[in-house]
Amino acid sequence: MKSILSRINHFMATLGGLLMSIVVVLFLMNIISREINKPIQGLLQLAVFTTIIVVYMGLAYCEEKDEHIKIEIVASRVSLLIKGKMKMIVKIIEIFILSICIYAVSLDVYSAYITKATITGTVPMILWPVKSVVLVGLILFWLQICQVLLRLYQKK
Repeated sequence: MKSILSRINHFMATLGGLLMSIVVVLFLMNIISREINKPIQGLLQLAVFTTIIVVYMGLAYCEEKDEHIKIEIVASRVSLLIKGKMKMIVKIIEIFILSICIYAVSLDVYSAYITKATITGTVPMILWPVKSVVLVGLILFWLQICQVLLRLYQKK
């Protein structure tokens, strides 16, 4: 049976894939509208926001499937026991660093919401919704790393 976190990760990754299709359509619309000299204002900013959302929505799913890019120069040359311990240490460091990032992003989301911060451009766009999705993505990523660490600890 899949855990709730696993289901949320899968949903977020699927939604991210759908949003990526929307990004392609937005870029295509941007190119076409500029070619016919009728550019749609704010389309490029919307595409950038969507791309940011796509990246953060898929972090936890990649962690769950162990599909992040890694360089295993040292890990490939040590025993399985040492490799397991190294993996646990790395996960603890990841949790620590991600905790700091989550704290900073949550302050940034709050600040953007309070100040009604917008991105400059021809069409002002509020920032807090995008930053909120980034925060949710980071929290899910943090939870997934904790789950992986717990699984590694139980194997030990």
